[in-house]
Order: sequence, then structure tokens, then C-alpha cells
Amino acid sequence: MLYSKAPLSDQEKLKALVKEGLTPAALARQIEVSYMTVYRWLEKGIRPHPFSSRRIDELFKQYLDLAPVVEKARRSLPEPIGILKKNKALRDRFFLEMTYNSNAIEGSRMTIKETEKALAGKDVRGKEPFEIFEAVNHNNALVELFSRIKPGFKIDEAYILKLHAIVMYNFHDKLPGRYRTGHVNLTNTEKALPSAQQVPLKMRELLKTINHVGKNPLAKIANDHYEFEAVHPFFDGNGRVGRLLMLTQLLSRGYPPALIRLDDRYAYYFALGKGDLGDFKNLVQMVCEAVLRGAEFLGSSLKD
Repeated sequence: MLYSKAPLSDQEKLKALVKEGLTPAALARQIEVSYMTVYRWLEKGIRPHPFSSRRIDELFKQYLDLAPVVEKARRSLPEPIGILKKNKALRDRFFLEMTYNSNAIEGSRMTIKETEKALAGKDVRGKEPFEIFEAVNHNNALVELFSRIKPGFKIDEAYILKLHAIVMYNFHDKLPGRYRTGHVNLTNTEKALPSAQQVPLKMRELLKTINHVGKNPLAKIANDHYEFEAVHPFFDGNGRVGRLLMLTQLLSRGYPPALIRLDDRYAYYFALGKGDLGDFKNLVQMVCEAVLRGAEFLGSSLKD
């Protein structure tokens, strides 16, 4: 079954699962709640507890395929690069959304209003200089991306290092624009990272195929994102640069941008963790849902 609306609420996901063949009783067993609880979610619009919401999302991504819906959304929109380049107000809103959410996923304490002030060059009370730098740097990386992006754009090593140099500008101990020279510890994975000596080789391997998406572009782009994060080529900024690379891949192939929100952080890390086990279905579905959210963002501008 295909599901076409984005963003997707828990109630919509549950209804889609029922249409796929899962009964409310089966859903109750898998989510570990009562039948009446599922009934209230489905029929009364009661919002599930965050733990149950995460389980609903996992089941949704397990049973439904969003890729064909994304392809339909891509065909229904004019060139996304053109929309964003021609509409400055929309582009500024998009930069704000991307900057706030991408930094927040990495632990930034800046609110979206504070991020907006920082990007406008205004004083942001109560925030450290490094927090301001993070916001301004990410926005500047998006400016760089849009100064270069075009249909068929090819990612190379210089482009990746340039994005990192901008994202990590003023963070000299993080080696802006250079691969890491030592080991890093990650708290959200048990998979061993390649050594610093292996990083250039691993990146060359990734670059050999990153511009070739084959017959299943969304799956390939999701897989490339995982591979980049698994190499973890920098001391810091890997998540932000990785999401900028995903944005580059999508836009250069005519797809709407992927908007991954702070609210998606748990599911995002869970999906990357599943990739450690060789299971990329959750990550592909998450990318698809984020792209549908991006399509809705662009589509709203065409209605104005």
C-alpha cells in the first residue's frame, strides 16, 4: 500500500497499517497496549505516549513503502532548485528550518526564534558565541551549497571538505575542512569506526559511487548517508555535513529537499543503528518521509 500525505500523524500511520492488513488487536499486541487504547487513537484522535508513537513509527516503516509516493511528488513539482533560488523568502525560511533542526539534532540549545535572530545578525541573549557560530556557519554552508547546486551536480572531495570548513568555521580544534587525525567515540552506536588512517581510503571508496544512484535513487541516497556517517570522517560536524550531502544529492536529481526535524532525532538515530545491522529499510522510509515533508514545504509556496 502507498500513503500520500505528509507529514504523517500517528493516527494516519495507524489507519494505513490497518489498511495494510494489521487489525487493531494485532497493533495493540505489537505496541504492547490495550485494544481500547488503539481504538481511542484510531477513532477518537487521542495522541499516543511518545514511546508508543515511536513504536507506531517503527511499524509504519516496516510495513509500508513510501518511495513510489516520493516519485509521484517529484513529478508533480516544478524543479525544486529553481523554486528555492527564485523565491528568496521561501529560501530564507528553508535555510532557517534546515539550520535550526540540523543543529538541534546535534544537541544545540538554540530555539528556532534564537536561530532566526542569529541569522539576521541580531544579539541573542544568554547564548555562548559558539552557539551563534554554529547557526551562522550552517546557514553559510547552505549559501555555498545553493551557489553551486544545479541539475546533475557531482559531489567530489573538495566539495565535502568545503562544506565542512564552513560548518566548522572558528572551531579550530575540530580541523575545519580536514579529515580527523585521531579516534572519536560515539554514544549512539557500538559499531567500530575506521581509524584515522583508513578515513581517506574509505572516503575515496564512497566518492566512487556517490554520484551514481541507479534504479532506486532514494534507497541509494539513504545508503550513502549511512555510509558517510559510518566513516565519520571528521572530528565534529559529521551529521550536519552528511545531511547537507543528502540535500545535494536529492536536489541535483530533481527531488524535493529532505526536512529531518528535531522531533525525528530518536527515529533517525534508530534508523542509522539498524544500518549497523545491515537493515536500511527504516532509514529509507525516514528519508522518504522527510522528502515528502520537503515537497509539502515547496508546494505551499505554489499555493500562495
